[in-house]
Amino acid sequence: MKSTDGLRSRKQQILEEAAKLFRTKGFKGTSLQQIAEKVGMEGPSLYNHIKSKHELLSILVMNNARVFNERITEIHTSSLGSMEKIDRVISLHIELTVVNPDAMSLMLSEWAHLESEEKVEYVRLRDSYENQFKQILEQAMAEGEVVQMDVNFMMFMILSTLRSLYAWCARYRNYNRLEMETYLKQGILKGILTKA
Repeated sequence: MKSTDGLRSRKQQILEEAAKLFRTKGFKGTSLQQIAEKVGMEGPSLYNHIKSKHELLSILVMNNARVFNERITEIHTSSLGSMEKIDRVISLHIELTVVNPDAMSLMLSEWAHLESEEKVEYVRLRDSYENQFKQILEQAMAEGEVVQMDVNFMMFMILSTLRSLYAWCARYRNYNRLEMETYLKQGILKGILTKA
């Protein structure tokens, strides 16, 4: 273990290792024993920190879903112009992905393994997020800031890029965040702006 591990709580270490294993092996392909081994514990000792493997997945996925929804609500309801709002949404994705790319990866597919009530809540939060982002894009279209196209397709293009960013961050963990943010914003915004 790295010397910095002592600065993190045991539960945080467990969550981080679980996220890595869930990303690489999938939720179903990961055992609690494998997680315990990664944090240097005996399998039964995990239960001093968590109730189940589902609890780990729930914390990792639902915490991110809640943060995304809270933050986009702040952006959406702010007095910022539509392009500044789009800029902030891109920054939000980058910020949260750089902090924990492994946990972010779980929001694409592993959320399907959430227990039923949490799955319903996750879908509600995801839909709320997407609806607010769609309204921001519609506002930008109405103001003539971005090209006129199917708003759902525009949202799909942008979110597909941002949601898959975890793969880049997991591979290039030391990549300069500011450079990444600049390149992503240039690439995304130049593709939708009405003026070059």
